[in-house]
Amino acid sequence: METKEVLFPQIVTKETVSEKAYQTLKTLLESGKIPPGHKLPSEDELARQLNISRVTLRSALLKLELLGYVVRKRGVGTFAVGLPKKNIGAGIERLVSISDVMRQRGHVPGTREITIIGMNADETMAKELDLQIGDPITVINRVRTMDEVPVIYDSSIFPSKLVPQEITTNEIGGSLFAYLLKNKRWNITHAVARLAPAIADDFLAEKLCIKKGTLLIRLIQTHYVEDDSPVFQATLSFPDNEFTWYIVRTR
Repeated sequence: METKEVLFPQIVTKETVSEKAYQTLKTLLESGKIPPGHKLPSEDELARQLNISRVTLRSALLKLELLGYVVRKRGVGTFAVGLPKKNIGAGIERLVSISDVMRQRGHVPGTREITIIGMNADETMAKELDLQIGDPITVINRVRTMDEVPVIYDSSIFPSKLVPQEITTNEIGGSLFAYLLKNKRWNITHAVARLAPAIADDFLAEKLCIKKGTLLIRLIQTHYVEDDSPVFQATLSFPDNEFTWYIVRTR
């Protein structure tokens, strides 16, 4: 009699069960045993196969969804999303921390350099951030690294009334989101983003340690708080073979 292969092993552990469930499913997704586009079993069936509760399973699935491993559609099901191991990717429909995405893929995020520039808003930026033309703005440029290798050039623009031009790199810390929440009580809830192609010029080629003329992807997004007030605009430039964003589209 043929023995049916068990894809979802029962979880018996003294560790946090939701974390173990997350790691188990993450391994299956990364190994390709759950291929891209594959629909996972229903929550009831998957919880039964993993020997965990639905509440625990939902916690694990939420974490996988936030990091772009799966997409969940109410009334339809949960589907696997293909994620190459060497190419860091995340769903553009989710506002997630790049540092968190790197950590969850087993990499170490970092910042190689930070420069802070005081400028005045032109017509485009004034419209984007609901300012007057000529209002002071603060530009924070960062070279973001993964395992100490530069992969993203991040240029973020703030109204100076929110982030002063005299701010120091120590005050900024490792996360702009965390700085805004801790120091300004501003919790970023959503962003409007667009993707655009670009070519590495001399400046970006030097910053990202790549050849001039390398194809880049730019993620340009304006961040908002709950009442739809714009807070800052960020432009991330990166080689498409290092960091990608995908969009899950359904009917």
